[in-house]
Amino acid sequence: MEARLGHLLHSLEGCAVAAERRQQEEELRKADQQRRWLAAVRQAREQQVERHRAHVLVEQVTAWRRADDIRAFCRTARARANSASPPGELEWLRWAETYAERIDPLRGPLGNPPEPPAGRQVLAEFLQADPYAHPWPYDSDGRWTPPDEALTEPPECANASALSLKGQGGGMFTRR
Repeated sequence: MEARLGHLLHSLEGCAVAAERRQQEEELRKADQQRRWLAAVRQAREQQVERHRAHVLVEQVTAWRRADDIRAFCRTARARANSASPPGELEWLRWAETYAERIDPLRGPLGNPPEPPAGRQVLAEFLQADPYAHPWPYDSDGRWTPPDEALTEPPECANASALSLKGQGGGMFTRR
């Protein structure tokens, strides 16, 4: 009987060790899965920020070219203007020149545009994973705030929020 009891205790001990090992392996698997998911989210955010910056740059170049074209138009119109020009023509040209100044992004300081929102729905387009698989690592202001148990480094673009730029009068973008 003692031998059987010893054997039973040994078997129970083995089962407990095996169960603990399985639990540890499962925890490691889940942690690794979360790390991979967070890396995918970081990559999606970097792609999103890159696309946003490219879009803003193209908008700035388009506005700059439009302003330059308007100024060239006004110069040509003024050069041909004479005393027989309609009375409203000079007023129109003054307005057009003022408008060109307003839309020209080179009339003020340039810098990185404000970062786009980092919500689940917005990043889902870039994310090659389920955006609801784990707690979302970005706060409502777009700052990287992963769970404490996730051993990850913040993405480069998340640090840019401290340098984010805010549209203010004068230039298209100015530093905060």
